[in-house]
Amino acid sequence: MPPSKNLRAVAIIPARFGSVRFPGKPLIDLNGKTLVQRVWEAAMAATTLNRVIVATDDERIAAHCENIGAEYIITSPDLPTGTDRVSAAYQALNISADAILNIQGDEPLLQSKLIDELVLAIENSSADVATPIKKITSNEELFNPTIVKVALRNDFTALYFSRSTIPHYRGIDPEMWLYHYQYWKHIGLYAYRPHVLQRFVELPQSALEIAESLEQLRLFTDGAVFQCVETECELIAVDTPEDAERVRLFL
Repeated sequence: MPPSKNLRAVAIIPARFGSVRFPGKPLIDLNGKTLVQRVWEAAMAATTLNRVIVATDDERIAAHCENIGAEYIITSPDLPTGTDRVSAAYQALNISADAILNIQGDEPLLQSKLIDELVLAIENSSADVATPIKKITSNEELFNPTIVKVALRNDFTALYFSRSTIPHYRGIDPEMWLYHYQYWKHIGLYAYRPHVLQRFVELPQSALEIAESLEQLRLFTDGAVFQCVETECELIAVDTPEDAERVRLFL
């Protein structure tokens, strides 16, 4: 599948060195390759992207990008979120795109086909943002507040994102909810239209965003439409050293 003739898609990978829970995370070794290298390689393998750029705040990550041949740009260390870093990088690059992908730099098991599916979803819909979701298959996931849940409309656009288990299935033992309803978890990758990404950085934090600690609720509260794309990809986000060990075992 070649890049679309009608849609120019650019991927930006935010890679911050100073993670509070896991300093230096992008450069950790995962069975012979760094975390940021694995994410970058997955993006480079996608067939719908015109360009892939790592946005970093640190010269060590920049030097590593040079070593592996990855295009990169230095952004301010003071940016509050990965989405702000993606927006700042896009503006600094002074390029034009129809879709800008925020590819989280902590997803080493990312597959290129998921990136292609997001690009096609934003191209073939009128949504503001395309983002992946996956079926929840265990109570461990269902009731874990670190796993974000999403309720869907009939057209697979998001009705709401929450750390809580939504919907609440009234009158049924919670241990049996999965037998009565298909629950979905959200995966934090995004394909934005450029004006929507710009809108994100212009908006103040919303009350819902602050309450749930979910930055997508900033745009959602403002009325943005999120087209959800089902995936079967198994992803393990690396937030802690323990997560990194899980990835090494998986690999």
